[in-house]
Amino acid sequence: MAAAFAVSFLRGASQPRPVTLASSSPGRPGATRGSGVVSSSTSSTAVSAVQRLFALGLGLLSAASFRRASGRAGFGRIIVRGRNFETNIKKKKGPAEAKQARATAKHLRNISMCVREFGANPEVNRALKRAIQAALKDNVPRDTVNNRIKLITEGKSAVSEIQISGVGPQGTAVIVECLTDNANRTRAAVKTIMKDCDIQAGNDGSVDHQFNKLGVLNFEGLTEEQVLEASIEADAEVEDIVTVEDGSAYSVEVTTTPENFRGATAAFEGAGLEPVSTEIVYRGVLEVSLSEKSTYEMMKLLELLEDCDDVGEVHHNAILKEGVELKYSNYGIPLDYDKAYK
Repeated sequence: MAAAFAVSFLRGASQPRPVTLASSSPGRPGATRGSGVVSSSTSSTAVSAVQRLFALGLGLLSAASFRRASGRAGFGRIIVRGRNFETNIKKKKGPAEAKQARATAKHLRNISMCVREFGANPEVNRALKRAIQAALKDNVPRDTVNNRIKLITEGKSAVSEIQISGVGPQGTAVIVECLTDNANRTRAAVKTIMKDCDIQAGNDGSVDHQFNKLGVLNFEGLTEEQVLEASIEADAEVEDIVTVEDGSAYSVEVTTTPENFRGATAAFEGAGLEPVSTEIVYRGVLEVSLSEKSTYEMMKLLELLEDCDDVGEVHHNAILKEGVELKYSNYGIPLDYDKAYK
């Protein structure tokens, strides 16, 4: 706008204007020497120069203002916040929120089991203390943790642990561990997911013989010899002690039987060795290498079970083939193998 005003100002300044001169004769007040329209070249030139300088200054000022404005973020863009904007936000925030929700549910299940088995005092129940620390590390709110402990101690949350077994592609064995307040609902949901992934649900314990159930304790910052000496001094009943490497980091893994798991954990803690994690795991006796299609179906099963709130851990004895990726529909649901790779 300032530039347009300057241009119009210059055009107006370039046109000569009539000048009317009127002066009084000395000694004769009120009497005029003469009047009329005359062209004064000196006055016109001076006025025109001033006007042009003024217009030039306005032009330079407007140009500088434009340059400053063009450097601002978003200058020259039209931002429309509508359905497309909301869709993009959901694509970015949706997966992150779903991942956080799954992590929160997993931690709350672990906390619930620790409280039910050994009490709600973290100073006495070391397993509960580790579960709380792990939850807080994964950004689970402290109030959420406290509320879950309160529900368990007051008896307002009647949860139970169940296992659902199944036989997958190429004879692979699957065990799904759940913590739920409605066993019938959870069983129906898990069996429906298994059916969609061509996995046959079996009776409870039908595939237990294909796994070794072990208690596992992990220590960091210690050598295998140090852990072995501590286990002997503390009289901890362990099955094996090995060093596990993960890139440049390493940890010491101690395995026990499920019956001696709690006793071994307490023995190590009494000796001043605090494990970074303790858990009961199922490890396959014989592992099965899967084909591309079977790998896809197993990955689809794990993805769908992960979205189920009541599901805790999923154990299987399959070796997945590398290079297989899940493909999703427009609604974020994993496609069947035939549709994904047709």
